[in-house]
Amino acid sequence: MAVIDIKGGIHGTAGSVVYRSYGGMNIVQSRPRRFKQTEASQEAAGEFGLISQASRVIREAFRPFYHHFHDGGMVNRMTAAVSRSIRGSRSRERGERDLHDGELSFLEGLEFNENFKFSQALQFKPQVKRNEKGQVSISLPEIYSRRDFVTPFRDNGKVKSFRLSFVLAGFNFREKFYEYIGEKSVSIHVGSVIAARELVFEDEIPKGCLLLVLGMLECTDMNVYKNQLESINSRDFNPVSLIAAFQSEDEAEAGYGESRAILHHEEATATGIPTRTQLMAAYRGNDFLSRIRNQKEAPAGQQKTSKADGSPGLSDQERQQQLQEMGQVVREKLRQMSEQSAIAAREAIDLSKLMKKRVDF
Repeated sequence: MAVIDIKGGIHGTAGSVVYRSYGGMNIVQSRPRRFKQTEASQEAAGEFGLISQASRVIREAFRPFYHHFHDGGMVNRMTAAVSRSIRGSRSRERGERDLHDGELSFLEGLEFNENFKFSQALQFKPQVKRNEKGQVSISLPEIYSRRDFVTPFRDNGKVKSFRLSFVLAGFNFREKFYEYIGEKSVSIHVGSVIAARELVFEDEIPKGCLLLVLGMLECTDMNVYKNQLESINSRDFNPVSLIAAFQSEDEAEAGYGESRAILHHEEATATGIPTRTQLMAAYRGNDFLSRIRNQKEAPAGQQKTSKADGSPGLSDQERQQQLQEMGQVVREKLRQMSEQSAIAAREAIDLSKLMKKRVDF
């Protein structure tokens, strides 16, 4: 029912329209209605959720290296690049594809901070490739710091040296984990020259992982109290970019991600060094793909309408809770494995004592 207030404004509903006042004006609009999503619209919404979640995983994985020093458009650029990669798949259709099927060249050159781009700070281009052993290598030319690095600190004498670093990380969205494979850095004092060289990541590459290489340049100054060089990068100067991406070359068996996380958790506990393997606790892309596959395989007339996935948009508190829950799962499995090992040791039968003896079963 619509009513007229003492000022002549109309409020409420009448049939299929809604009356309301805004800024002294009477506004008439259609009454909100529910629309049943088609299968195509569900797939589109679900894939957008998968894209958003994959983008978030990549950002979180590299956060320790860009230190929140990104510009305001980085999140949208990352999501757009992941979207183009997945939707550029030539092997699978929507509802069947993820980043493992995508065209990863759309990720190459992605800048984390366009206030000062990595490609702008370096007057040369590192050459990234995989060698015959499958290892990722980076070729650098001879570097003269005054010629080959461009920074806003060039003339004020504040910079004592430069640190050029590259990080290699592997992502397996199907097994829901990512792993830091290695970091390579070269330090160059202001005014000095270093010879051309090749940096090779020799550590093991986990099964089924697509590989992303991050490049970054830091300007450093001496902290006289700590007697060490420290980065002076900021939001205005933090050149960081994805400089190369390689598609996965193999597949990992089911449970591989969890078993690798357990293995590295044990190593981290023993050494005190943070684990290299992180589980994607908030990633739900596989659930979306599984649901679409089940809907397509169901007999006609028996398909169930399911709610489409929206943007993941987990809050920091929700993400932290999921990570804690996943960590608890890993710790519980470790505890069970330890108990089973102890039981097996206590109940083990010494077969040598049974030799030449008659044993009834």
